[in-house]
Amino acid sequence: SASDAAHAYPAIPTSNAHFMVRGYHASAMSELTGLRALVTGGSSGIGAAIARALAARGAELVLTARRQALLDDVARSCTSHGAPRVETIAADLGAIGGAEAVWDRAGAIDILINNAGFGAFRAFADTEWTRDAEMIELNIRALVYLSKHFVAAPRTRAGYLMNIASIGAYQSVPNMALYAASKAFVRNFSEGLHDELRGTTAVTCICPGGTKTEFHAVAGAGNYGWVANMSMMTAEEVARISVR
Repeated sequence: SASDAAHAYPAIPTSNAHFMVRGYHASAMSELTGLRALVTGGSSGIGAAIARALAARGAELVLTARRQALLDDVARSCTSHGAPRVETIAADLGAIGGAEAVWDRAGAIDILINNAGFGAFRAFADTEWTRDAEMIELNIRALVYLSKHFVAAPRTRAGYLMNIASIGAYQSVPNMALYAASKAFVRNFSEGLHDELRGTTAVTCICPGGTKTEFHAVAGAGNYGWVANMSMMTAEEVARISVR
């Protein structure tokens, strides 16, 4: 069960047994007026849903992703959900120097949501190195870079760091070996920070199971079958569990 898998770290009770939370839950996010959040991968899916959940709690937002038009759409929806200010940064965190460019433009941040990431459903031997390198850059290096600078930034109140991993962080996944390994890194990294930063920064790692987003089409995973499709959560359900 989720609670068994969380060991010493509290998990959130949920009807979806494939949804696990590591570290502090962001329950203190109930009132976010005056706080500023950076959400990566904020143009769609879980990132967009979390951005709207933060907006509903009064947070100011900085959204980043590659597609400016989609960022603009999400920014408008966040404004309608209650965000007093929304900024967007069109950037590719999977490119060399992408994380540096985003951090330099983001300004002071109280909440960091490391959501951006992708997978590729094919045998490791058949994947081009450039695609593997992009996945490592986005799923691992950019996340670590942003986390490092967020933790090091001076602030007068507690910070909130949320990293989005996956149920794949708990197991090897043939034909998605690198993706699952990258999410195992995110989970272990987050657990270490949870203990290191206790009392100064709340660290949460979200490990959703199958979620209805464009992730699967981008990964080239095809159709999982009706049982898997019926058991998937929506991005809004993931956001509701993650931020409350």
